[in-house]
Amino acid sequence: MAAVPMQPAGAGAGMGQQGAPAGAAGPGRASGTCVHPNTAALVVAAAGREIRERRGLASGLRSLLHFEMPAGAHISLPDPPKVLVAAAEPEDNSTRPHHHHEMDPEAALRRRCALVKGTWCGEFLRQVRLPARPVPRGRKECPNACSGWGNCNHDTGMCECPAGHGGEDCSKPVKRPCAHRHRNISNPNATEPVSSVGPNGLDIGPTTVQGWTASRCFGFCDEDVAACYCGEGRYARIPPPPGSPPWTPPVQRGRPLADGCQPNTDATGAKSFAAGGGTSCGCFQEIAFPCDGSVPMETTCMNQCSGHGECHFGYCRCHKFWYGSDCSRKKADSGPLEPALHESERPWLRPVVAVPPAALETPPISTRPRPLIYVYDVPPDYTSRMLQYRNFGDTCLWRRWHDGNFTGITGYTYGIETLMHELMLQSEHRTFDPEEADFFYVPMYITCYFWPILGWADGPWWHAPNGLRVMHGANMITELHDWLRTKLPYWDRRGGRDHIWLMAADEGACWMPKAVYDTSIVLTHWGRLDPEHKSNTAYLQDNYTAKPESAFDAWRGVDFGDRIKGHPCFDPRKDLVVPAFKSPNHFPRSPLIGAPPLERDLLLFFRGDVGASRLPHYSRGIRQRLFHLAHKHDWYNRFKIAIGSGDSLKGDYSEQLARSKFCLVAPGDGWSPRAEDAILHGCIPVVVMDGVQAVFESILDWDSFSLRIREDDAALEALPQLLASISPERLAHMQRHLARVWHRFAYTQTPFLKATVDRTIHGYQHKLQEAKQEVLRDAPYQPVAHYPHADDAFGTIMQWLFHRIPDTRG
Repeated sequence: MAAVPMQPAGAGAGMGQQGAPAGAAGPGRASGTCVHPNTAALVVAAAGREIRERRGLASGLRSLLHFEMPAGAHISLPDPPKVLVAAAEPEDNSTRPHHHHEMDPEAALRRRCALVKGTWCGEFLRQVRLPARPVPRGRKECPNACSGWGNCNHDTGMCECPAGHGGEDCSKPVKRPCAHRHRNISNPNATEPVSSVGPNGLDIGPTTVQGWTASRCFGFCDEDVAACYCGEGRYARIPPPPGSPPWTPPVQRGRPLADGCQPNTDATGAKSFAAGGGTSCGCFQEIAFPCDGSVPMETTCMNQCSGHGECHFGYCRCHKFWYGSDCSRKKADSGPLEPALHESERPWLRPVVAVPPAALETPPISTRPRPLIYVYDVPPDYTSRMLQYRNFGDTCLWRRWHDGNFTGITGYTYGIETLMHELMLQSEHRTFDPEEADFFYVPMYITCYFWPILGWADGPWWHAPNGLRVMHGANMITELHDWLRTKLPYWDRRGGRDHIWLMAADEGACWMPKAVYDTSIVLTHWGRLDPEHKSNTAYLQDNYTAKPESAFDAWRGVDFGDRIKGHPCFDPRKDLVVPAFKSPNHFPRSPLIGAPPLERDLLLFFRGDVGASRLPHYSRGIRQRLFHLAHKHDWYNRFKIAIGSGDSLKGDYSEQLARSKFCLVAPGDGWSPRAEDAILHGCIPVVVMDGVQAVFESILDWDSFSLRIREDDAALEALPQLLASISPERLAHMQRHLARVWHRFAYTQTPFLKATVDRTIHGYQHKLQEAKQEVLRDAPYQPVAHYPHADDAFGTIMQWLFHRIPDTRG
């Protein structure tokens, strides 16, 4: 494997280069000392890929040229079309749609369940809720009190250890040293990770020892997480004295360094391994300016440790007697529940913390809805340790903290893993009693491991220190499955039929181990149906039908290919294709969220990766063929069909979607969030992916608000004529149907997302009122007064799961 940290492919086009993210590099300076960051100097010395190429380490895995972008492929869209508003008239309630609270219960139910397939929605809404129950609290003790490092889970009696520590009592060192190379085929059976760290914490020879990984550190390496800091000068990292008690902070945190922004030379002028880098880095970690740890700032943990713990870059160190991955439970007989931090000295936590009713001593209401979901506290190796290892503030997370303890949404494509986990932890459907649970949620941050952790240093690996990303992912699932079966009784109780896994990687559950997939419920973005399938990714590290290098055959898990065979990628009888996470900031120009609607002057729109730097089978060739057809036959000038890349079709993406009648939905390396982009902007999806179900297609009437086109050449060539033949009346009919379900494609149930959506809607309402304008009454998308948060994407998943309860009982 090339010595680079691997990044997600396909769905995350434009997510950054391999190596350090954009902005992490700084200007090259011939200095061996660490300098104070200067915002004026925070420029990129060289793009990550260029640095790799100069070192001869470019992977080439996703850069095999398929075609060159033709000259003249650029499309310049005219100014936005007219806005469909007029001077406001006196309100006439008889001509405006009524809101839910104005309807009788059955009419409101029919409205909420519009365009659903089957009875799942009505069954959920008509359910008889269960009475609330006192919170069960554990009292088991853990070995050696987890050595003062870990949290004791008083339900299981097992320690949950932070990065750097392991074993039954967290006393075993688990190091992840910075490294100058990975183990390779010249020594394939080596069991200890390669290290470039000397006994003083500094690099063993920055000017004399050759080699590179993204973790290599011309400074001081924190070997718990392979993080690099200044090793000398005013901003040097000074660790706690030897023998200090657990959790003693460093004497001085120091300023972090990263690949691409480390000294070019030592103090004598000798060139270092970091030639081409620099010494001025931005605050790429989740820390406050001036980026040296001197200004306190929160870091992101799930539900911010419920206000009963301290967050350490993803790991919750729970307060005394509190336990669980989010510190939401208190040990039995340990006294009453004390006020949480967000209720007392840290009010800035309030926008992100939501305490589930099950965690309260006295539930706020006397009943609770099913399904009841038990969220496993899995070993931190699969969740919080990934966040501790990530070393970059924006990766893996759907939200993060910024200077002044303000929270922001990252928009990270694969942030669904942390978002879904947090939604489950905060939900009214959560139960702390596994005996009454309808379902069990198994959190795992696999795509976080894929990028930026895998390959950053020489570990962690699952298990061979090399190989395909999907091998490691499949082995992680197998390992966690074994833990569930040997440590807890709930998998075997129903054969795993009531266990829920999220598979957010590009090809979803295609490479999930059969022993887990066959019975589990899988939430995925990739609805590929064919029972016999081969990988179609153009990102070769994710090719699940490939084989690892034979030099590593002695390692456990290299036979993963045998264990993943014999199941489809998606089974609509038990699985669900769920929406990718789209921040409210992603669709600000959508009329569905209150923006003044635009005249839709584009017939068809697609902007994204068109395969110019991909292997030919990327997107099954669909994006490439449509791009070439559009360019060759001048579809833009003839039909107002705009298909291009981000470079050839510039402009405000949200506005472009909001002015389009139809929007292309085609795969990437697997799933691609184009259906969500279209629907959240009121654009009718045109689906081109044979044998693949789209988001919620198994439970919503997609035929009423979308079109599906075959992948064959004749159908694609006739696409302009087909779309042009659709009458305005039929288009308006599909738009009205889309308006009845669009809210099910966005996640809004966390406190922060809910507040962001509501603020956006009310802001647009206020602007229209101030301008004394209203949306034209014949516009297909009318302003909404309130977002139906209960029926958002997460609410839809809960409603569907309620319907699935009988199926899990065998």
